[in-house]
Amino acid sequence: MHHPWRALKALADWSLVWDHLPGDLLGFTDHRTRTVVLDRDLLQVERRCTIAHELEHVHRGPVPADPWLGAREESAVEQEAARALISIEALADAVSWSLDVHEVADALWVDVDTLRVRLAHLHPAERALLARKMEHHLDHAH
Repeated sequence: MHHPWRALKALADWSLVWDHLPGDLLGFTDHRTRTVVLDRDLLQVERRCTIAHELEHVHRGPVPADPWLGAREESAVEQEAARALISIEALADAVSWSLDVHEVADALWVDVDTLRVRLAHLHPAERALLARKMEHHLDHAH
């Protein structure tokens, strides 16, 4: 299992700040000050997912100012964070006993948005594995 808190702690030259963030902003990365800022009202699973997301920003560098490139970078960061948090093996195990997105997210210790990103960007081989697991689940549900 990926441990984003450990990964952040390993970045000795970066700091974490808790703050009240505006609107639906969960966190952000400031490359200039080498700071990751998280909203202080996040639930634990949201903290885990947001830290993983912000770590991707730390590793990839600042988001481009161009709106199109920025949106593309944000999508890439979401996908990488989801892959880091949800291995295909863990996902396959989770869907082998439940097809409810909330139950699967809980089992994987991620939020539903992160799970949906992971599911939306599966490799064809991963998709085939999940289809077999879901088929197995449905066969044993009767």
